[in-house]
Amino acid sequence: MTYFYKMTEEMEVQILARLPPKSLMRFKCVCKSWHALLNNPHFVAKHLHLYNNQPSSTCVLFKRSVLSRTEHNKEELVFTFLILRNDNESNADHNLINCNVEDLHFPRSMGLKSRGQFIELPGLELGESVHIVGHCDGLFCLSLHTGELVFYNPAIKEFRVLPQSCLEDACSCTLGFGYDPKRKDYVLLSIVSYGEEILDDERLVIHPPQAEIYTLSTNSWREIETHYLETETTYFWGNETFSAYFNGVFYWLGYEEKKEFVSFYDRLEEEKKQVIILFDTFDEVFHNMPLPDCFYEFPSHEMSLTVWNESIALFGFYRCEFEPFEVWVMDEFDGWTKHLSVVPKVDQEVDIPLALWRRNEVLLVDRDGRIFSYNFDTENLKYLPVHGASRGDFQAVVCVNSIVSVK
Repeated sequence: MTYFYKMTEEMEVQILARLPPKSLMRFKCVCKSWHALLNNPHFVAKHLHLYNNQPSSTCVLFKRSVLSRTEHNKEELVFTFLILRNDNESNADHNLINCNVEDLHFPRSMGLKSRGQFIELPGLELGESVHIVGHCDGLFCLSLHTGELVFYNPAIKEFRVLPQSCLEDACSCTLGFGYDPKRKDYVLLSIVSYGEEILDDERLVIHPPQAEIYTLSTNSWREIETHYLETETTYFWGNETFSAYFNGVFYWLGYEEKKEFVSFYDRLEEEKKQVIILFDTFDEVFHNMPLPDCFYEFPSHEMSLTVWNESIALFGFYRCEFEPFEVWVMDEFDGWTKHLSVVPKVDQEVDIPLALWRRNEVLLVDRDGRIFSYNFDTENLKYLPVHGASRGDFQAVVCVNSIVSVK
């Protein structure tokens, strides 16, 4: 005799919370109770934790430019999910990394001109691209070459085009995307610059920054104070589109600049002091902190900010004679500790450090546009089965998959 047992609701939740987002989207049609469960914020949070808390692999969203197959001397963009296996040292092929590759197909309604996975660009200028502003909980903020900002969850194929800014047209802006744990909402921060002006007496005056914040739940922008983005004589500016986000705080590499110069030429001779700019979502206040002391003594470090091993870290190359790759980790007292300094043993010259993944590996791009992973401990090098254009447009973001909605 065969016996059938009805699973308890808790058992269903525990099983469903470990399944891929694509499967869960299909399961919404199974019954009304599952549809309600999969839309429940508590289940969404549980799935975010349980599904992504599996040590077998690491997910990376990788953007690369490739040569167009239809037009000469033109590049197109491809966004690819790389699922990197964390047991690569046991891979039989010692030259290739063990990973799954899935190219993204963006919805046409997003406004991008594309052929399959290939996104056509209007030109080769840096601004005529699609930039990853940031990632949080499976959501990506994208800055499109059309001028629009988009929240996108590729795992469930949902996106939202953000409304226009509440501030007047600016010369440039620094963006940061993340989660506000106090208000339980996803937010986008924008610090805008209005450029400079040369007065009749030839003095050059820098216009002050303004800032605004967008919240997903209200689908609107509001202006915020810019206290601590200036002193009596200087302003602080972010110089990166991409920000690092960790525990309710945004981080940008930036610089400190005088508010006023005797002349335009006086400004050209002024050296900007590099700093890190922070924004705490809890009290909505800006802060700044210095880089490691040696960065000022030997200003040849080309660094990026990231979250690594549950800490904020700087990683990149010290462009001296031997060009070591360095990782600096922020400590609990807002100081810096050099975690490692190694000279990668590679045949090709390394062009771009893309992302730190696992505890001891970095994704790099060589001068030919080939992408590979380098292990600091074993000094092993493994190539990825994707290729970009030489000196092309690259970005890589370690990410997770989720069913968090942007609707």
